[in-house]
Amino acid sequence: MTLDEAKKILSECERSELVDHAFGDAEVDWNKDGKEIAAGYFGGTSESVGFNDADHTTFMDKEARELRQLGKLVASERNDETGPDEYKEGTCMHALTPAGVLEELTEDGHD
Repeated sequence: MTLDEAKKILSECERSELVDHAFGDAEVDWNKDGKEIAAGYFGGTSESVGFNDADHTTFMDKEARELRQLGKLVASERNDETGPDEYKEGTCMHALTPAGVLEELTEDGHD
């Protein structure tokens, strides 16, 4: 399957997203007529979209990003409770980074 063929297929699907505001990653599913057509993962170190076709076609990185927003968004839910209100794909919440953890440990006399 070519990238253009993938774009056409996903454009005709319904898209559902499960986003993590704390870690800045998202799981995306594309469905049509009750069947899962493809599933994607968009995180800090990897981005991919895999199709449920006979060849298990997979698009990675730049090509996966081109597919990310295709289809009609029908659901977007959070899978975290502690992250910031605004979702920023690929951005980990500061408190979960090494620098953020160090700040937490050394603030308020905890050093």
